[in-house]
Amino acid sequence: MRLIPPLLLCALLPLQTAVAAGVHQHGVAQLDLVLDPPMLAVSVRSPLANLIGFEHRPVSEQEQADWARLQQQLQQAEHLLQLPAAADCSLSKVALHQPFTETDTHDGHGHSHSHDHHNHSADDEHQAHADLMVEYHYLCADSAQLKQLQLPLMQHYPGIERLDVQLITPSGQHLSQLRQGETLLELP
Repeated sequence: MRLIPPLLLCALLPLQTAVAAGVHQHGVAQLDLVLDPPMLAVSVRSPLANLIGFEHRPVSEQEQADWARLQQQLQQAEHLLQLPAAADCSLSKVALHQPFTETDTHDGHGHSHSHDHHNHSADDEHQAHADLMVEYHYLCADSAQLKQLQLPLMQHYPGIERLDVQLITPSGQHLSQLRQGETLLELP
């Protein structure tokens, strides 16, 4: 497993470049997959608007309910991707990297904080283009069976019109793209 840190670094370099350049395109999400048997790591990044319809801190009760529902859905990996049963993979970790913290919207006692939307700070501008990332880590008993993945991601989140995919597998680095309606990702 000594190969993991360099592979993950290679997978994340385009992300760091994209974030540094301020790339943020509605309708487009990115999926990075690193397979280093028996480990499989998958990360999905998307503008928050693709997933929930807004990118600001949730303010209204409806927005807060939608935000809570989204966080709960993303904790369930099968909501975004489905692995072949023959690979016998078990989910070992889920990491949700949120665009704003829970204290931004609640005071710890379940009460909302009101925000003055008339004064726009640099932080407000940053939050106007919020991205969300979720990572899933698996251990697979039979990684050779990982020949394809089902990605119901765009069915659940129709705001995603295109999924840009970067794969790092034992066969090398590969790029792919899925469009709305496409759910099958072949692994080289």
